[in-house]
Amino acid sequence: MVKQARAWLTRERVLDAAAEEFAVHGFAATKVEAVVARTGMTKGALYAHFGSKHQLASELVNESVEHWKSLRADPGAAPPKPSAGTALTELIGRMRGQFETNVRFRAALRLAADCERSLGDSHGLFGDIRQEMVTSVRRAQEEREITPSYPAESLAHLILVVLYGFSYMPSWDGAHGVPVEPDDAWHVLRTVLRVG
Repeated sequence: MVKQARAWLTRERVLDAAAEEFAVHGFAATKVEAVVARTGMTKGALYAHFGSKHQLASELVNESVEHWKSLRADPGAAPPKPSAGTALTELIGRMRGQFETNVRFRAALRLAADCERSLGDSHGLFGDIRQEMVTSVRRAQEEREITPSYPAESLAHLILVVLYGFSYMPSWDGAHGVPVEPDDAWHVLRTVLRVG
């Protein structure tokens, strides 16, 4: 039992270290040696848990697919159901929280985006997130909470660019002016897109 717990903790440590590297460098530029250095393990010990860099990346993406399913679940399904605009704001907030606090999710999205872009595959994790965002934007447009003047696909893309980009932007301190928070950026965008 102790051996299994220790193996699980080691596996978790490897995944966290790999996520840190993949989130910053993407798949192609991540070196297994850098992951090994983050864990303090030997390369052989790492390979005892994961046979390749590809296997590490696949595990992070697979784990995040399951995580995404719970994230996208509509917590407002029970009465009273929130408006489409509120549901979209809540989805953006949940995603923002994951970008900020969950390096594995952030890394998986980087990996999925790299893969989907290079393979032209729109059915993976990033494609699923994009589709959910398009559907949410379209509902908000149908309820007239967001202007229908722009295609839902374009607005969803813009929202994802802001969310994804914020996770790679350095913090702005007082020298750069007023600190910018992702919620503030969404509020500005939503105000601009509001009907009326």
